[in-house]
Amino acid sequence: MNKLQNELLKFAELRDWDQFHTPKDLAISVSIEAAELLDIFQWRDQSDPVTDEEKASIASEVADIGQYLLLLCAKADIDFEHAIRAKLAKNKVRFPIKTAKGIAKPVDQTRPLK
Repeated sequence: MNKLQNELLKFAELRDWDQFHTPKDLAISVSIEAAELLDIFQWRDQSDPVTDEEKASIASEVADIGQYLLLLCAKADIDFEHAIRAKLAKNKVRFPIKTAKGIAKPVDQTRPLK
């Protein structure tokens, strides 16, 4: 992950883009790119399989989101992989298998399976 993050930082540095990469602007960019990802699925029947063209568009938007997230983490001194692992650990507590299996609600909004 660090190698990829360093490549992104070098790419931006060579173009003098660091001035545009404030945490605020990077967070805004993540949101904009996420909206572009949503646009691919708007008005689409959820039962339709993803086409090759859609898959390419999805991959492009996911890459944009990922790049901005990695740059944001660099600016905010956040270890991206550690942040994900920490959140996963919290979600294991918040969504225990016993109460969350097949139900996308936190433990405080569910009741145990019998």
